Amino acid sequence: MHPPTARLLTASATLLVAVSAAVNLMTETPSLAALSAAGVFAVVIGWVIVVRLPDSPVGPALAWCSGSVGLVDSFDATAAGALGEAGAAFVARFGEGIWPVNLLGLLALLLVFPDGRQRGRLWTAAPVVFATGAVLVFLGLGTGDEPAGAPLALVLAGLPLVGLGLILAVASVFVRYRRSSELQRLQLRWLLLAGSVVAVLLVGGWVAEVGGAPLWAAYSPFIFGIVVLVPLAIGIAIVRHDLFDIDRILSDGAAWVLTLVASAAVFAAAVFGVGQILHRYTAIGSTAAAFLTALVLLPIHRFVRDRLARVIDRDRFVAVKAVEEFAAQVRAGRRQPEEVEAVLRDAQGDPGLSLLLADGDRWVDLDGEYADDQEGVTLAGGSDPLARVVLTHVSARARRRAAALAHAAWVPIEVSRLRLSLRRSNERLVHASAAERRRLERDLHDGAQQRILATGMRLRSLQRGLVGEQAAEVEAAVTELEETVRELRRLAHGVRPSRLDDGLAPALEHVRAATPLPVHLAVDDLPALDDTRALTAYLVVTEAVTNVLKHARASRIDVTVRARGERLAVQVRDDGVGGAPGEGSLTALRDRVTSVGGTLTVTSPLGRGTDIEAVL
Repeated sequence: MHPPTARLLTASATLLVAVSAAVNLMTETPSLAALSAAGVFAVVIGWVIVVRLPDSPVGPALAWCSGSVGLVDSFDATAAGALGEAGAAFVARFGEGIWPVNLLGLLALLLVFPDGRQRGRLWTAAPVVFATGAVLVFLGLGTGDEPAGAPLALVLAGLPLVGLGLILAVASVFVRYRRSSELQRLQLRWLLLAGSVVAVLLVGGWVAEVGGAPLWAAYSPFIFGIVVLVPLAIGIAIVRHDLFDIDRILSDGAAWVLTLVASAAVFAAAVFGVGQILHRYTAIGSTAAAFLTALVLLPIHRFVRDRLARVIDRDRFVAVKAVEEFAAQVRAGRRQPEEVEAVLRDAQGDPGLSLLLADGDRWVDLDGEYADDQEGVTLAGGSDPLARVVLTHVSARARRRAAALAHAAWVPIEVSRLRLSLRRSNERLVHASAAERRRLERDLHDGAQQRILATGMRLRSLQRGLVGEQAAEVEAAVTELEETVRELRRLAHGVRPSRLDDGLAPALEHVRAATPLPVHLAVDDLPALDDTRALTAYLVVTEAVTNVLKHARASRIDVTVRARGERLAVQVRDDGVGGAPGEGSLTALRDRVTSVGGTLTVTSPLGRGTDIEAVL
């Protein structure tokens, strides 16, 4: 729709509402005046949408929800005014004849909401059927000398067509819902909520009319729903569709309505059954029926609510099932629990979602890095928080969905938290062990080793003054001391290889030079490494090279050490026979790498060599 056309239609609806309000005030009809005042609400929201979406027909259609009602009200108010008896009768008949015009704005809104596109044959059929029915109703009620003498056949033919036109318009909404995006479905749910309330009010109006209530009293709540509730829902859907959790409102509301209906049926059946048994209806029967109804009320409500939630918010139901399937795979050992963050991102539809794990009074990510305390959906175990899901797109609906997904992922999240805690504990033990090894090495070098060397030198000095057997005994003692010193040096070097004193790259170069096979060594410019990572990387290379020499029957070895951000990647590849088992020395190597928070990957297809990669 062209923006000038949208503005013109909205302005005409505004004019009709203003004229209706003026006529109602002049003719002193307070009920209709109040209804006209309420109609201003729809016009205001219609203008807001026109300004926000200038080329959308939703704004004009919304304004006409009040404009069409204002047009009919003007005739009703005029009929109630001082036009004389004959004039009032004519205007009253004319107003009754155009009564279907009340629904004109609602019909248009059902056909164009939420994106203004008209799709399918229902869009064409609905207004044609509605217009045909409206014309027949007008010919039956709006003409003739007396309303009571109106051609009944025309009215009976026209009213079903008016209803059928509305049904087709509602059907077009459901067809559009199935073909729409998630955002448009969310907007359409707001219309569904308002439409459901309006439908209930319409049925209530029919019941009130049959009960003898005046038409204005019977149908004023219905008209109020059209001019206030529908515009309010449309405004929220267009401007702030995620302000409230519409899925929960819909499912809970419908669940309670159906629960009340089911409970009433149970109560009636119980009263009837007890009456048949006792052959009379007594207070005892009513009490028993009430007790039975109270027993089944909550189970019925839970059952209906769960089933409606699956229907109304199908995407959420499917997402929760996907997370539950992932949790089952984790329990079966087919997937790693640390994948839970990626799974939650996909299920939530939020690429920026992050999962934080509780670590005392602080939060850490899945890599063990400390994170700032951020707002999110907290998953608790008892009174203590276990994890927090931090969203980038926050709304009541998104938070409710994230809470359901986090609950479904409780097992992977808790396992990830426990594994991270264990890994951090291992890291602390490894660092403490490394520090203890360095201390022991210094003590051996600076303490016992130096004292033994000093003792040997003193014995050599004494040996010069001895001859014969005594000199030979001293020589034997000095030789034993020298062997002890060499043994201490070997022990010290076993605690931490002395080649690492000059850095990881020179130590690996020494390994390359000492290996009888051709070794291609590539080491990036590495940042400063702590002793734990340097020692682990060195041991990964030496152990892997030793395995190649023992088992692989390879002709070449490639060793690569690269920095990946804050991580260190060590890769050893050979062109041997492959088929390396996952047990034995590789198991010990994996345990060593895992103990410092790293991962070890072994790829060894039979006949295609072995590739060992450690990420520290």
